[in-house]
Amino acid sequence: MLIRTIVMCLIVSALGSGPASAGIVWSDEFNGSVIDSGTWTYDVGGGGWGNGQFEYDTARHENSYVTNGNLVIEARRESYSGNSFTSARMMTQGRFAFKYGTLEARIKMPNTANGLWPAFWMMGNNSGAIPWPGCGELDIVEMGSKAGIDQGLQQEKMNCALHYSDATGVHGMFDAWTNAPVDLSLDYHRYKMSWTPTTITFYLDDVPYGSWDITAAYLSEFHQPFYPILNIAIGGYDPSYTGVYSVDAVTATFPARMYVDYIRLYDNPYTQLYFGTNIAETGNFGVFTETTPVNHSLAYLTGSEPGFEYGTNAALYIWNNMTPAATPPAPSEGSSCWSFDITGGAWFGMGVLVPNFRNMKNYSDGYLHFDIKTTGTASMKVGIKSSRAGEFWLPLGVDQTSEFGFARDGQWHSLKIPLNRFANTDFRTVHQMFMIAGDPPASALNLSIDNVWWEPSVTRPAPAGGNFGVFTETALHKTAGEFGLGVQGDFFIWEHTLVAGVQSPYEGSQSISLQSAPGPTWFGAAFTPNMKFNLTAFNNPNGKLRFAMKTSSAVTFMVGMKSGNIDGVGQKWLTFQAGNDPYGFVRDGQWHPVEIPMSDMTPEVDLQEVSQLFQVLGTSGPIPGIELDDIYFAGGSALHTNVVSAAILDGVGICWPTRVGTNYTMQWTADLATNAAWSPLAGPFVGDGTTHCLFDPIAASSRKFYRILQSP
Repeated sequence: MLIRTIVMCLIVSALGSGPASAGIVWSDEFNGSVIDSGTWTYDVGGGGWGNGQFEYDTARHENSYVTNGNLVIEARRESYSGNSFTSARMMTQGRFAFKYGTLEARIKMPNTANGLWPAFWMMGNNSGAIPWPGCGELDIVEMGSKAGIDQGLQQEKMNCALHYSDATGVHGMFDAWTNAPVDLSLDYHRYKMSWTPTTITFYLDDVPYGSWDITAAYLSEFHQPFYPILNIAIGGYDPSYTGVYSVDAVTATFPARMYVDYIRLYDNPYTQLYFGTNIAETGNFGVFTETTPVNHSLAYLTGSEPGFEYGTNAALYIWNNMTPAATPPAPSEGSSCWSFDITGGAWFGMGVLVPNFRNMKNYSDGYLHFDIKTTGTASMKVGIKSSRAGEFWLPLGVDQTSEFGFARDGQWHSLKIPLNRFANTDFRTVHQMFMIAGDPPASALNLSIDNVWWEPSVTRPAPAGGNFGVFTETALHKTAGEFGLGVQGDFFIWEHTLVAGVQSPYEGSQSISLQSAPGPTWFGAAFTPNMKFNLTAFNNPNGKLRFAMKTSSAVTFMVGMKSGNIDGVGQKWLTFQAGNDPYGFVRDGQWHPVEIPMSDMTPEVDLQEVSQLFQVLGTSGPIPGIELDDIYFAGGSALHTNVVSAAILDGVGICWPTRVGTNYTMQWTADLATNAAWSPLAGPFVGDGTTHCLFDPIAASSRKFYRILQSP
């Protein structure tokens, strides 16, 4: 159960000997069946997080899950994406943060000997936009240290710490260590931090063991909101925390599990809570516009003001080779525009930084609008960046022939880019609202930009009541509609890793035939819509992902689906490995139909927000050839049939949920041949949001097939 209480203001009172606790104002008790995705997100990757850690942290349910009233983080010894271990690193940034209060978690630690590094800690809410340690870090508990190993206290020795940027701008740290009276992996213990405007104190089972005064001006990091983090790290650089500097030196037993019974926040007279849902922007949002109607818009400072890094204002930062235009053009709207003179021979770029991110979760299926003009033909790209995921760029090309290109004719052009196309973006923590950059131009040019704004999401397509085609020419495989290739999105080759091969379709006249491009040792591609799809109608026992595939290559590859916009979160990969291929697939160079139950894709994939309908990825070397065809989702649950008992009346009862304002027509046929004639049974009628039922009184020996047509 998640407890949420909103504290809207700061209560000021005289400082006494310690803060009085008024009770729990937020908690996650982990009493449900799944991790609350509205509260927790993940760092996904295997680059070491600045410490050289050996694990690849995932959002897979193998590495983090809820069971028996506990959150479990599970570290495993397994080869995964080039790393020798997997684990999970979870946090609440963009979902929940707080300033001042007492945070406590009841945790059963894993056996760390040797190489494991479990931690319960916090980072400043402006992390990602403001580099560490300027964002601040609070370590409530860390275990598995080299000091513990050296002293024979591997399971008892623990520490707390504060990391910050000191008065000279250099990394500073306070830390304290204690030896627990018992092995902390044998049972649950309470790890706690109490935080006021003057002091931070750390506790083990209510016994304090580290406390610091935070009133010095150079400790300003600790007077902004922070968010909780839970993880198990493994090993690291030499030197680093664990003293275990190679994969072979890790002797810990796997799987290793950290059990979290609860995490609770108790308030004190200074507590402030920050819920992502309460700060999410809505309506048109202005980045740089004067006449477009907007609900909210950015206010700009220079970025050099004291305290800017803790505020909500924006700053336009010039990264390279852009100076204010000597003669700016007339704006496309309003009274001013951004206009820059750019010299030849050097790259150029700029970005709009908001140090405390804006929550743009209501825009991930909307559009980025901006006006642009130039006569320069340098290749350009536009991007956005988030704190919790990363940055992503889309090419603007060199002229109007590119997907998002524009004529380089010195006239204003309005661009409208689907925001779902910005991959690896956490829309809850966007801190670069608009970025543009370009390759070195051959000669000097002027670039002008105006009327930059975000349009909110529109309703996602939600096919139901049959089969939804992704790439198929068979009519029966798209009775619930089909993906509009080239209109609703497209099939994208990742980083030019694949080229077209010779087609020999499984059905119809076209297939997707691919082979690795010369050079890359990996390959990938996906059907990516401009707007996410709601495929919840296929979340039922009959829901399937079906496709035909053929290859004779022995190269290992994966097939997957993706939800949301953060790399690795909402992602499910299914491995196809020679000699151990799933779903009956055979590598004999012949076509084989593959049927994957949707239950194999969930719960990792949230079917309410599918951002990549079908993916293929290989990381074990180039593939000489692979062919795909007849890709569709089967078993959409809008249509249910039940034969009525003959004791009552012979016939078929048909029920399905309706959407308000949608028109429905029921038809039937006695033959499911491709060109079968369909006869009307009922309708048309307009849906009202309820479940509609029809009864067809047919003889028990009759044979009929039914379908429901809906529009729009």
